[in-house]
Amino acid sequence: MNQKYEVNPDVLVTDLDDELALLDPRTSRMYTLNAVGRAVWQALRVGGKREDQLVQVVTQEFDVAARQAQADIRTLLSDLDREGLVRRT
Repeated sequence: MNQKYEVNPDVLVTDLDDELALLDPRTSRMYTLNAVGRAVWQALRVGGKREDQLVQVVTQEFDVAARQAQADIRTLLSDLDREGLVRRT
């Protein structure tokens, strides 16, 4: 599963240094992303990314094994996709 993802451009984002706060204007629900989630979101904002590209971003920026990064990114993307904050392209 190596689909390409991009952020939903309607989501409002507040940068809190190591975290991001995301607001879905459709539902008025707020979400927060930790430092790793923030790095993934920022990478997606630059342009749609595939899962393997996101793993590379995370492993270069954080002290985490590729296998663990991949599992965490899959979970994050699944959650963000389910909430409509990102979309598959």
